[in-house]
Amino acid sequence: MKKTIAAAISLTLACAMIPTAFAAETAPPLEGPEGPALISEAPEETAGRYTFEINGNDISIDAAIMVPLRAVAEPLGFTVTWDNGTVLLDNGEMHTAVTIGLNSYMVATSVEGVEGMSAPFSLGAAPYIVNNTTYVPLELFDALLGSRAGTITLDDGKIKINTEETGSVQIPNPFRECGSLTEAGAITGFEMSVPESIPNYDRASILAFDSSMIQVLYQDGAETIRIRKAAGTDDISGDYNIYPETAATRIGGTSVTMKGGAGKAFLAVWTDGGYTYSVSASAGLGYEEMSRLICEVA
Repeated sequence: MKKTIAAAISLTLACAMIPTAFAAETAPPLEGPEGPALISEAPEETAGRYTFEINGNDISIDAAIMVPLRAVAEPLGFTVTWDNGTVLLDNGEMHTAVTIGLNSYMVATSVEGVEGMSAPFSLGAAPYIVNNTTYVPLELFDALLGSRAGTITLDDGKIKINTEETGSVQIPNPFRECGSLTEAGAITGFEMSVPESIPNYDRASILAFDSSMIQVLYQDGAETIRIRKAAGTDDISGDYNIYPETAATRIGGTSVTMKGGAGKAFLAVWTDGGYTYSVSASAGLGYEEMSRLICEVA
């Protein structure tokens, strides 16, 4: 398999790519059939979003309400899958991926043709596993359900989740359309460079997400290529699909993770100089073509 990918990548590229790891990902059991009680206290080393008040006096204790992921997600219509250490949730309208031990979350729309994605945020506690059951902060489901008032409530010692009157859970489009990369850079506070066009694809839009992200979209009919840049190190691709192939590569001295199958890369993510990048191609790109494109992104 490694030889197949290596042969597909030309060594004459200005940014040579050398695969260093390649494997089909497997999914170990995420949770046992019998889960513990709905609510579990967070580990002592985590800090939550709730503070304590006793008899009107604040005390210096933080807490997080942690819930078993699968036991809550599936009744809400989310599928739960495991992808090489990351838990994926998707209900056809909203999706997210959480990493065990990482207090960083992001939610995005799953609706085709709809732009919508949150910036990375923390919830005071990282996902963890106890007795083969994964726990996440309760607020993650609030974000996935649109952060609407009344969706999740605490009433007389009971946590209640009500989605019947919330309507659509799609998050609003957080991006601002820009006429140029210069305009986008003025909004975000950092510059981005990408090719004017990609073979068979024309640049369709430039979007800025407040001060945190720039996205450039290319189109060829219904097919798209999406390039994103943001400050930090989080995966900002919004692509939580499970691909049969994963290749860790180096392009121009930068480590890049590519995911795809059948000789094509559908997703590439990397970090460089304090920024995180992603390239998503709906129809996939050959590994050589994807590596050339990455060389033009900064």
